[in-house]
Amino acid sequence: MDKSDISAVILAGGRGARMGGADKGLLPLAGKPMIAHVIERLAPQVGTLLISANRNLEAYRQFGLPVISDRFADYCGPLAGLHSAMSTISTAWLISAPCDTPFVPHDYVARMRDAVDHYLACVAHDGAYMQPGFCLLHRELLPQLVSALESQEFAVHKFMHKVQAVPVDFSDEAQAFRNINTADELELVQTLY
Repeated sequence: MDKSDISAVILAGGRGARMGGADKGLLPLAGKPMIAHVIERLAPQVGTLLISANRNLEAYRQFGLPVISDRFADYCGPLAGLHSAMSTISTAWLISAPCDTPFVPHDYVARMRDAVDHYLACVAHDGAYMQPGFCLLHRELLPQLVSALESQEFAVHKFMHKVQAVPVDFSDEAQAFRNINTADELELVQTLY
């Protein structure tokens, strides 16, 4: 599997409830929007890159990437973003990363690709927890995504279990999966960047 066989989606479609309703991907981190950091790390690793967003679409289009929105209404969560991306791509594989994780590993895609083997899905594991926002899925899983959403089974971690996603060990880079959910966390990361 070459990187040209993999499309990536940055999941930026949430409500930002824990951030006071702010669109997390557009919040400034070290002088640029948080999503810009994710783009810089992820773009060199894949053939195609998309942004999944449900608001501020024009602001996201400024990054020069295709912007897609959920096809299921009412903010169904990251699973809906994965579904919209998988419905859009022409590659066999889709890999994801949340917009509020600016430290995506530089070898993220390679490690996931190497681990998936003959399975249809794998998911990053930081040594303590599964990180379901960081997954690699084959397009054959699209009908199962549709079924989960239609059944209102929105939890990504449950979907990963259902499709028997292989865990990929990233315990050596556990901090890379730190997501920024609150203003305090954003302020702390500013000091580390």
